[in-house]
Amino acid sequence: MPNEKAFIPEPAKIAPCEVATTGMTAAQVAEIKTTIQAQQKFIAELLEHASRWELEGGELRICYPSEKSTFAGLIEGRETLEKIRAASSKVLGRAVRVCARLETGAANAPHLANAAPAAQEMRAQFENDPMVKSMLQRFGGRISEVRRREEE
Repeated sequence: MPNEKAFIPEPAKIAPCEVATTGMTAAQVAEIKTTIQAQQKFIAELLEHASRWELEGGELRICYPSEKSTFAGLIEGRETLEKIRAASSKVLGRAVRVCARLETGAANAPHLANAAPAAQEMRAQFENDPMVKSMLQRFGGRISEVRRREEE
């Protein structure tokens, strides 16, 4: 039919997720991400999973929640960090050192409030178990996560 138009879907637009910032503005974070997006989309995608950006002195810390530790690990390569460092230094107007961190302790407090009390009780049981204590001592380990089998 000559009057019908072909339907061509528009590319999906991903809304940027809000991230917490310390020592810098959300606009600066957005500009860093845009700069990196123009250079290498893969790195920009990794940065989208960060939950917090902290600028303190000459150090820029990009923080990830523990459940997204894989993304933090992927940006720790020398070339990747160098690209992020160059873009960040340009946007911030000064040289910065860049590192990826996992959220811990107080930084994770809002997320811990949502954790089920049963999981906290289960963790306490494992921490007090003599066999677990022995293995942690012997092998120098630590308990990073406790979950029920169904959750795996």
